Amino acid sequence: MSPSPPSSSPSPQARSRSRPARQLAVFSIHSTIFLSLISLRILNAVSVRTFFQPDEYFQSLEPAWNLAFGKGYLTWEWRHGLRSVAHPMIFAGLYKAIAYICNALYISPSQQAEVMVIAPRILQALFAAMGDWATARLAGRLWGSDVGWISLCISLGSAWQWFCGVRTFANSLETVVTAVALSVWPWTWATGDRNGPRTERGELRLSLLMAAVACVLRPTNIMIWGFLGAFALWNCGSKRTILIAEATWIGASVFLVNALLDNAYYGEWTFPPLTFLKFNVLQSLSVFYGRNDWHYYLSQGLPLLLTSFLPMALYALYTSTRTLSTFSPAFQLATTVLGVVGMYSAIAHKEVRFLYPLLPMLHVLSAKTLQDLKWSTKTKNRILAGMILLNIPIAYYTSLIHQRGVVDVIEHLGNTSSEWRSVGFLMPCHSTPWRSSMKTTEADKDMWALTCEPPLDLPKEQRAAYLDEADEFYKDPRAFVERYIGEGKKYAWSERLVAFEALGNIGGDGYEVCWRGFNSHWHDDWRRKGDVVVYCRRDVGEIV
Repeated sequence: MSPSPPSSSPSPQARSRSRPARQLAVFSIHSTIFLSLISLRILNAVSVRTFFQPDEYFQSLEPAWNLAFGKGYLTWEWRHGLRSVAHPMIFAGLYKAIAYICNALYISPSQQAEVMVIAPRILQALFAAMGDWATARLAGRLWGSDVGWISLCISLGSAWQWFCGVRTFANSLETVVTAVALSVWPWTWATGDRNGPRTERGELRLSLLMAAVACVLRPTNIMIWGFLGAFALWNCGSKRTILIAEATWIGASVFLVNALLDNAYYGEWTFPPLTFLKFNVLQSLSVFYGRNDWHYYLSQGLPLLLTSFLPMALYALYTSTRTLSTFSPAFQLATTVLGVVGMYSAIAHKEVRFLYPLLPMLHVLSAKTLQDLKWSTKTKNRILAGMILLNIPIAYYTSLIHQRGVVDVIEHLGNTSSEWRSVGFLMPCHSTPWRSSMKTTEADKDMWALTCEPPLDLPKEQRAAYLDEADEFYKDPRAFVERYIGEGKKYAWSERLVAFEALGNIGGDGYEVCWRGFNSHWHDDWRRKGDVVVYCRRDVGEIV
């Protein structure tokens, strides 16, 4: 009898020796990809030169600057306990660490000031890279590596991500944390897949931890986990007790730690989400900052968020909900998106960034739908490339051109800080960044700006006629100046006045134009039209 042919498969010893090599190769590939994402997002961070909304500074960096150095602008929300200190504390720790390292290394104050301004953006760039990675991982776990790569391309090619992802909004970090939580969510339990990969307890706890942190950053994030948690509890069968137990102790622990942090900051026990609910919902103060039509998120929010990816995302929502299968991860994600958009639409005050945490879900659904199309790979690649290319001019214009003057003026004031001691901003409230974004080491500057605090103590029937300080100024600038600006009045005539071109020289012969910066080609607020102008006080001359 002839001998059997030798086996072509490697021996157990050979397989054992090759496993570390394969693991090293996978680790190297993943590390290279992640480092590339970090590099791209750092480039993203340093190239964004425009202004979006005040909360980027006044709900994160200014409270953080105040926490670290005792000199940051605190809006009324912080005086009334509407905000949790958790998010600003991240940047306060960064500021403290930079100050300690710079002092230890004898770095000059001017260089230290430069680092202080850019460091928060760099940190947010690291977070944004994690968000890109988590989005791709989520798609890869659910539908394979091809969909994962497509979702990564969509995330990197998104104009909104480029414009907003590296900004220091709580919404930006909330989006990243939500994406991380989704990427390790127990999808095997949530989809009732008993033949799927085993859910690791560590990943389950990480997912619940990230979900709880997202709810601390923005309490409205609980809507997302309300939908996804309901699906998981419905489908997980015998794992239901474990899921409830883990979610309970992890959620309680996170909210306890946050309560301790807020207690240390405010000096008393407070629960900002409840205070936020009281002021903005029960007292309807949020509408003071704008009221939108019920269809805002459909007609403006989603188009701004998705740009050229909107048609694919809408088709993805349609195809994903058509199955009506609660076991389908696509159905769960699509239902969550539609449900959250519907709930947000019922609130009078709307902003597109409130939908930002839904973007990773929309990206992975769009990637899956594109991959499932019965077209050739070449055609699908061309469609993907075309959608990304359409985002490039949008990202360029919004990140480098539109509303850059209000950022440039703070840089100008920082660069010339040795030439002035006081500056006043005769602009709509919070039109520019503030002290944390000014490259100066001099802390004794007198800076003032018009305010826009809501009518906290007025009954509802009197609020319609209420004018905040900025509104009162623009209603009659001359009368406001006579009443509030001058020696012995609320505001002194500063060495520098900053205003939009549309206002003109409110200081009269006592001031002259000493700097002008382009801000925007157009603006929906007539008060913000034209260049940003700095007026310098003359050595002699009459004011007004």
